[in-house]
Amino acid sequence: MKLAIVLASGELEKVQAASIIASTAATLGEVMLFATMDGLMAFRKDVVENKSWKAGELGKGMLQTNAPLFVDVLKQAKDVGNLKIYACGMIMDMLKMSLDDFVDIFDDVIGVTKFLSMVEDAKVLFI
Repeated sequence: MKLAIVLASGELEKVQAASIIASTAATLGEVMLFATMDGLMAFRKDVVENKSWKAGELGKGMLQTNAPLFVDVLKQAKDVGNLKIYACGMIMDMLKMSLDDFVDIFDDVIGVTKFLSMVEDAKVLFI
């Protein structure tokens, strides 16, 4: 199985869902997660440290109960499965950001064209 996840939302519930899907799928096959738009911003160091994501009732409940957060879920998945995580170069260029601005989880910074060529034969989820 080859799965590609395009994470464009920074809402905690959606980022959490993407991490759970990616971590489960990474034990079954190859998974590539492409963080772009607000999905990329969810990985900013200051956002993660301050836990300042957009969150609905469920997300707020996750934070209050100290549920494992997506960053930790993804790091564990990378250790046990076949998961690669990519940051969107276009967004980083537009905002004049570098990987130093984000938690240390990304395998590379790539553009949409490269990502699409990598996932040509994959099932694609857009979250």
